[in-house]
Amino acid sequence: MLSELTPKRYRALELIADFIREPSRELRLNAIVCDVSDEDLRWVTDRLHHYILKLLEEVDWDPAEEDAIGLTD
Repeated sequence: MLSELTPKRYRALELIADFIREPSRELRLNAIVCDVSDEDLRWVTDRLHHYILKLLEEVDWDPAEEDAIGLTD
């Protein structure tokens, strides 16, 4: 999977990590409709956020650098 990561995909992962850090109002409402407790929703989003951050840490790429080693656009 890391071999398929491009700078734009890296940025997309960063965006998703920020987005799921705090479940949106819409997601919370959908959880209520689907009978998912806020506690369970929070547990899942916390884990997803954690794993996305770990994935980002594994990539040897500095977003400030234009030419990333091991990543191609």
